[in-house]
Amino acid sequence: MPLLQQVLDVAIPAITFLLMIAVGIDLTVEDFRKVQAAPRALLIGTLGQYILPVVALVMLSVLKLRPEIVGGVILLASAPGGGISNYYTYLARWNVALSVTLTAISCFLAPLSMPLLLKAFEFVLGKRIDFQVPLRALVGQLLLILLVPVAVGIVLRYSFPEQVSRHEKKLRRFSLLALAFLIGFIIYQTRQLLLTAWTSISGAAACFVFLSMATGYVVGFFFRLNRTDCQTLIIEFGVRNVAIATTAAVVILKRTEFAAFAAIYFLTEAALILIGILLLNRKKASPLAAPL
Repeated sequence: MPLLQQVLDVAIPAITFLLMIAVGIDLTVEDFRKVQAAPRALLIGTLGQYILPVVALVMLSVLKLRPEIVGGVILLASAPGGGISNYYTYLARWNVALSVTLTAISCFLAPLSMPLLLKAFEFVLGKRIDFQVPLRALVGQLLLILLVPVAVGIVLRYSFPEQVSRHEKKLRRFSLLALAFLIGFIIYQTRQLLLTAWTSISGAAACFVFLSMATGYVVGFFFRLNRTDCQTLIIEFGVRNVAIATTAAVVILKRTEFAAFAAIYFLTEAALILIGILLLNRKKASPLAAPL
């Protein structure tokens, strides 16, 4: 598992950096001005994500899960949004500027929100969770694998529009190959765990991903957001910051089994979200699809 942790620590930020450049290439400053001019979706998306710990508690109360799975669910439910959600939103052609902004705010609030959420889990579950938020990791992720590459992409699009248009498809394909490589490596490194506890781990991961995605849609639908923003919240709620969760599990809590669940969650999250994007975009393209 140490090798898995090392690769996750290096590969997820590196690949996410590449993906975020592709995201930035497709963004303009005007996109963020639109988000700023209509802050309702931003406020709803930010506050709505704090329903996820409640969703996790309901799931844990219904399902009888192994302790390492319970710990993994708690960490992921308390973690901020993951930067790769912006890339999924970019692939879906939904509200990328909203996704980027929601992820940034989630990371900014994490040093306060994570300890509070974990204390709430302690109180409800009656178990002590010794945890400190990895502040440096959060700041580093926010700057190095979110804000900087998105800004680089925007600058490249503005400075070299013809060259960017010519190579944009190649960059998108290469980034998808890099993501596929990372997923394949995680599967290989966790093969023993998958063989011995595949049903319980994958089932719990799929359940939490699905419930998180459904929560995002319900929140957007309840507050009457437009279709694109509702679908953006599906991704934003479903994607948790696996790098922060694995860092917390291995470095701080010394519990590699929690990190294993986070890795499986990453795989499950990718599969379900990509399937969801295909289904929702196909429905949108259908002449029978009704607006929200």
